[in-house]
This record gives sequence, C-alpha cells and structure tokens, in this order.
Amino acid sequence: MHVKKKLIAGVMCLAVVGLMAACAPQELTTNPAKQSEIATDEFGRIGNNIGYAEDGGTYLENYAQYADKLTYADKVAKNAEQNAPEQYTDQFGFTYQPVPSDPKGWNNSYLDADNRGCLSCHDSIEDAVMSLDTKHNAYAMGYPTQLTIANCLGCHRNAGFGNTQLVETLHGIHNGKSQFTAMNGSCDSCHYIDSNAKFNLWDYAKYDLYKGITNVKAADAKLNVSYDQDTISNNDQLFFESLNNEPSEWRTETDPAVADSWVLSIGGEVENPLEMTVTELVEKFGTKSSIQKQSCIENATGNAWIYQAELTGVSMKDVIDYVKPAASVTSLKATSEDGYNMVAPAFTDVNYEDCLLVTEINGQPLPASQGYPLTLAVPRNSAAAYIKTLTSLNFVTDPKFEAKGGVGSPVDPDTKSMQGKPNSAVLNFPDGVVLDGQAGKELTLEGFADAYDEPIKKIEYSLDHGKTWTTLETPSNDPTRWTYWRVKYTPGEAGAYLLKVRTTSTQPDGSDRICSRDTNFLFNVK
Repeated sequence: MHVKKKLIAGVMCLAVVGLMAACAPQELTTNPAKQSEIATDEFGRIGNNIGYAEDGGTYLENYAQYADKLTYADKVAKNAEQNAPEQYTDQFGFTYQPVPSDPKGWNNSYLDADNRGCLSCHDSIEDAVMSLDTKHNAYAMGYPTQLTIANCLGCHRNAGFGNTQLVETLHGIHNGKSQFTAMNGSCDSCHYIDSNAKFNLWDYAKYDLYKGITNVKAADAKLNVSYDQDTISNNDQLFFESLNNEPSEWRTETDPAVADSWVLSIGGEVENPLEMTVTELVEKFGTKSSIQKQSCIENATGNAWIYQAELTGVSMKDVIDYVKPAASVTSLKATSEDGYNMVAPAFTDVNYEDCLLVTEINGQPLPASQGYPLTLAVPRNSAAAYIKTLTSLNFVTDPKFEAKGGVGSPVDPDTKSMQGKPNSAVLNFPDGVVLDGQAGKELTLEGFADAYDEPIKKIEYSLDHGKTWTTLETPSNDPTRWTYWRVKYTPGEAGAYLLKVRTTSTQPDGSDRICSRDTNFLFNVK
C-alpha cells in the first residue's frame, strides 16, 4: 500500500501567502535562488520573470511579443503532466485514483485536491483510529470500500451517544501539532469554504468541484438496473467493530469448548428464569435459520458497514415462551461479556419470531469477530441491538419507557435529516477505482440500499450530477433484508465518471423518506 506522506498546501493558505509576496519589497523574498528571476517595479512590487515588457513600454505597447513569449499548449500540457492525480493500492488490492484527471490539471493546480481530505494523508481511517493516543474501538470493512469521515459523524456529530463532537476532537488533534504543521496543513486540508464563507467538509463538496468528469444523460447512458433481496455476503465480507475489553482478551478462534462452558443467564421479570450453556440451549430448543441483514447505526452515506447472511441459532420466540415474561415488561436488556449493554426497542414492537440467539453464520460457526460463541440478532434494527458475546438477557419494566416508533439514526446537522436512513453504496469497488481496459465494455456495479426498519421504495441513478435519473422501483420490499442492486453500464470512452445514487424508503405513515445525501461513486475508466 502506498504510504501517503504528501505535502498539504491549502488553497486559502496559498492565496494569503501569494498576496503577501505580491505586496512585499524584493529584499523580503526568502528564497535567494529565486532573487535573480524576480523583477520589481519602482514601488517594489513583484512583476513577471518572463520579460514581456523588458524592452520598455507597457504590455499593450509590446503586444507583439506575446506570440513569441507565450505558448498556451505547452503550458497546459506541462501543467497537466505535473499535476496528474496520484494512484494508490488499497488493502483489497484495488488501484484507485481519488482525484479525476482533467486536461489542464485543474484539480491539483487550483483545488490542490490530492492534498485534501482525510485519505490524502492517512492510508485509512482505520489506521488513524488505531493510532490515537487514547482508546478507541477498532473497525474493519468487509467490502472494498474506504472508511470515511462520514462514518465518524454517526457517533461524533449530534449522535446523542455522549461522545465528544468531531469538530472538537479533530481540530484539537491537528491544529498546531508538529506533524500537521510540517505538512503545511491548513483549514483547507479538511474543509471547502464556499462563497458564503461556510466551512463544508471537503469530502462532501469535492464531487461538485472536480473538473474532468464525463457527464452522461440518463437517456444516453441506457443503464440496465436490477435488484434482489437474496444475495448473501461471504463470511470474509462481514464488517467488524471490536469489543470494549482489551484486545488481548478477544477470542480469535471458534473453540467448541467455549460453547460448552459459556453460560447465558435469562431473567428479570420472568416466571421461569434459566441459566444454560450455549450447547445446552441448542440441545433444549433446537435451531432455526433465516436470511437477515445487519447494518451499523454509524453506517453513513456511501459506506458499507452492512452485510446479509444466513443466520442460524436458537429462536427467541421459543425462549420467551419458556421463560414467560410478565405482561408489564417493556424492554429486553442484553449484556455482553465486555460490559456493553443495550436496551432493545419496545418489547411489544419487536417481532421475536425473527430474533435469534445466533450460533452460526452461513453454515459455519459464528466467527470470533462476530461475537463467538453467542450473538443476539434483532432484525429491522441497527447493529447496536446485535449484542456480541452475549452473557445475559433481562426482561424489564420501565415506567418511563416510551416507544421510539422505529429505528432512529444520527441527524445530519446540515440537512436536518437522518444520516444513513435510507442509505446506499457500491460494494464491489472502492470509490475512485481505476478500471483498465473498460472503455467500450460493459461494466457491472453492485451495491445495497437499506433503511433499517423501513422498506425501500425506489433507487435512482444519475451519471450527470443529478440532472437526469434512471429509476429502479422495488415493490413489496422486505425490510428484514437488504436490497441488493446491480447497474450495468458501458462507458463509451476513457475518462472519469460519477455515479450518484438516490434512495427512497417508505415511512410507517406511508410517506416517502429520501436519503439526506446522495451517494457519490467516482470511477476512472482507462
């Protein structure tokens, strides 16, 4: 993997430096090697070093010299070559180019795009998180998509989880720190400042700023779109979030002896509390299998903290029929070995026919990364309700309990809408992927659409920055499963293309919920 140790030079910072230089007397120039090339006028202002007016007179009087002194084609060609975007190889082996090429090298000459955004400095957000001075859970992507700052916003921006806000943490980590300063880091490294002087995240704004993207109208693109709800992820495509205890305490193997000795306690306001090992639970209640999706509450626009698999385990309905919770019970409190606990959604609102105490995924023992030997699966909910390394379940009555009426996700403070509900992303390639030999040949992009407990109504695709759309209707959608879509497209020529994806789900009252942000997926065809 290419290690990103590049110079960050913010556009605003450069503009300020350039203005200061233009107004400074010659003797303040700090680079002696450039002294002889810099011409100044009678006021000490820096002029040109090409000498258009070297024979005296004004530029207009020396108009004829332009033809001899200036060669636009050479300037454009040289600049485009010098500012060609960089390419990298990711952890999945894909070559990707985050910044599209353009004929004039605009994206790097003027936007400094190769040196902006988190991934311009960090190989990955995962590495950055694990490199922090303080404890932070570790993450791993199952599909070849890059973790982005958008995922951080799920917990660190108006999330209501008690976490420090991202604006506080990232500014404190970067500003004034020697490494960031040594790389000429500036506000523009992370932000795009628009014409209203508003600070926007660069990773959100960049797709509308890039030059060199080929726009194709929907009628000309002739996209072939389809979907199913049956596609299964492989076990090596399951996303991962670590437990809270010390990494040295995590299990890395699926030793059957652990299931033989692992005790699950089920109690609270029940008639028949029980304590059984995982092996005893399976022997007493048997198992059932069902295909379910799981998505993290932090899964942000265009990201892939989601999978769908065949889950096998003990039916919670059978357990509930045995322990007989009191009629007053409002919630189910689940606790993990690492101390994490979660009060599941309203007890009366959960379809416990679908809930499982999971022991297998896709016919294999529950992977260690997924909470071996036992995980609670609660369909239609976020992964926050999927408790790994489950140790206890307690049925409780909370007199102050109020049903939330569905799965809520963090609110995007800019759009004032839920982040990631609904959501979509490309799953088979990373954003910015380089596809050699693909010009004139059919390309298949695969991805998901999901809205937790709400069915997906339609998915729309655009190749011209949202001016025209191709619509995929998804009737009779099952919210316990993801909507796995495929887009077949034949790019007519080499170049950069941007696929925008807009998803719509159906709310309980029958109204539409449109994604707070469209998914943007850049791909480079060679």
